[in-house]
Amino acid sequence: MHEPMSPGFAARRVSLGPDQGDFLARALPELRRGGVVLLPTDTIYGLSCRWDSERARERIQAIKGPGRLALFVALVANAEMAFRFAYPPGPEGQRILDEQWPGPLTAVLRARPEVVPMFSQGPEETIAFRWPRDAFLQDLVRDLGVPLVSTSANRTGAPNVADAREAWEQFGAGIDLYVDGGHRPGLPSTLVDLTVEKPRLLRLGIFVPSGVDVGAGGPG
Repeated sequence: MHEPMSPGFAARRVSLGPDQGDFLARALPELRRGGVVLLPTDTIYGLSCRWDSERARERIQAIKGPGRLALFVALVANAEMAFRFAYPPGPEGQRILDEQWPGPLTAVLRARPEVVPMFSQGPEETIAFRWPRDAFLQDLVRDLGVPLVSTSANRTGAPNVADAREAWEQFGAGIDLYVDGGHRPGLPSTLVDLTVEKPRLLRLGIFVPSGVDVGAGGPG
């Protein structure tokens, strides 16, 4: 049985219940001001901040520790939001998105450099987007108005945390808000490079989409 929650955790914790009003009322102000929030996703827990805050992204980089790639996955509210910031993929890539979005598929796409800050771009002007299946995440990103960074909640090389309490024990006051969605020990999303004519699998997650080549590497 767990020890009673410390006042620090209790003050920073919000439960993800049937009524999402309290969750949105707590999470949106934190994200709008550039805070870092622990969020349950349709795969695992993630550390999140608004996509266009360089300072917040640097905070997450420091929390993750040395050796973490600077390219982070970002959540979008829908495909239209993704294509405001990225060019659509070719026919094979679009087929994969049509089959798997919304869901646990992260797509590496070519950024629109005129609207994407340099600090949000990865190698060769790429970005990695996921349209999550969870309605509460879609609502959060839609109300925020910009994509939402989501990188695995762990220090570099350590296992992913499975619940909010475990995250608190690892990160403490370094995280501004802990959204408690219960136990989530799942696999990360599948990562696919859609910037090439023949889509390439970069990271194996919950599933393998059909019609992709096997590669290696990529953001987490």
